[in-house]
Amino acid sequence: MKGPRKTHARFAGTRRTVVWSAVLAGVFILPCNCFGQDSKPVDRIYEHSQVEVQKALDAMNSFATERLPTLDGFVAANANTLDHFENPHYQLNINTEYQSPKQTLVEVSAKITAWYVSTDSSQSQYVVIPSNGRIENDFLDRLSISLEKGAAPPALSGAGVPAPTTVTGGVGNPSGVSGTSPNPATPAPSGANGADPPNPPVMSTDPAVLASEVATTRQDRQKIEQQERKTQEEISTLQTVSKNQKFLPNIAVIRTSQTPVFSAPDETSSILFRADPDDEFEMVEGKAGFVEVKLENGAMGWVRVEQLRQPSDTDDSADLSSSFNTANEQIKPFEGDWGQLKGKPTLFVFAEPSGKVPSGTLGQAQMNFAKQVFVEGYREASHTDKSVDGVVVVFLGEKGGVAAATLPDIRRWREGMIPDKDFLKRCSFDPPDSFRDAPKQN
Repeated sequence: MKGPRKTHARFAGTRRTVVWSAVLAGVFILPCNCFGQDSKPVDRIYEHSQVEVQKALDAMNSFATERLPTLDGFVAANANTLDHFENPHYQLNINTEYQSPKQTLVEVSAKITAWYVSTDSSQSQYVVIPSNGRIENDFLDRLSISLEKGAAPPALSGAGVPAPTTVTGGVGNPSGVSGTSPNPATPAPSGANGADPPNPPVMSTDPAVLASEVATTRQDRQKIEQQERKTQEEISTLQTVSKNQKFLPNIAVIRTSQTPVFSAPDETSSILFRADPDDEFEMVEGKAGFVEVKLENGAMGWVRVEQLRQPSDTDDSADLSSSFNTANEQIKPFEGDWGQLKGKPTLFVFAEPSGKVPSGTLGQAQMNFAKQVFVEGYREASHTDKSVDGVVVVFLGEKGGVAAATLPDIRRWREGMIPDKDFLKRCSFDPPDSFRDAPKQN
């Protein structure tokens, strides 16, 4: 056997997979000794080349974060212990290892997280719970079907839970879970009450028709994945530009909405365009109460000094990016109960305190950071062609909590159409105590 050559199955060393795994890997103070431990990886050898395996993994959307309807049966803990957990999710960490030109080892581990509800609300937090191996084994079963049948993999059942399957050729059901999906060549099972399911779909048995449907499905998935990659690249580029600009000493920021950018240092000159609050420009020189700034198209403009907020200014909206680590970002439907965003495509940002925020002021710090992310998320959503209706910030640290706002409310707030107090009333903060600090004791 040749020496190991492990690679990530999709984008080797990508920031999204690596950072997400690193942040979720046992960094919390957990309520039970069995939690916070890394799940034991499950591996399996396939009689396929590494390229074939990687293509199958891409088609299965293997790296998405999925929701679990329940933790019971998926984690190494009893049902009574799990009564204190809510909102469970999981993400797979997948590695492939070259064995031979026609043989590949696939190693899978599931990172399962849930919100722990403590009787002391200050102790509630997101925690990592070790998997019992069911998710990993079910995923490897589905991968076996995809590789052996040469067709699109079975869909996920329920709210993202891998459907258990029976694989011919001795693969079986290693998870030990009762009830298996039918073999594609056998009739579908009856309904739960013994009756036949209503209106079963009529499927063609013509190999040419089936091959055409499979090819169409693959093309559709590839288009969706390409668009997702493009969106993530655009977001990463915008984040990089934004971070670099924060360290430039000659950057000025617009204070108010509809700020005119003149063609000359004179209010009677033509207005090139009107800038929005928090728009940033590189300053060149000042003249007669105006500042010359560089524009994106390489042109120059002039803005009145009193309408600029320079980095040296001190206010309550100071940069909080160094106080929190952004673990992951993704666009997906909002699955919470808040009616303003329920079921709508939403930009999710996962954040964790970096340790620089004192515990006594963490609540207000999370509130301020959430407001900052709302503005940055609004900018990102404006620069992508993917539909986004709101921004959600999920805090993974000591206090935890979820802050959410709709894009229309963020736009009206940042343009000065509604005051800060009214904007916050229109947002969702769950739980509210995570975004405020306890009064100081005298």
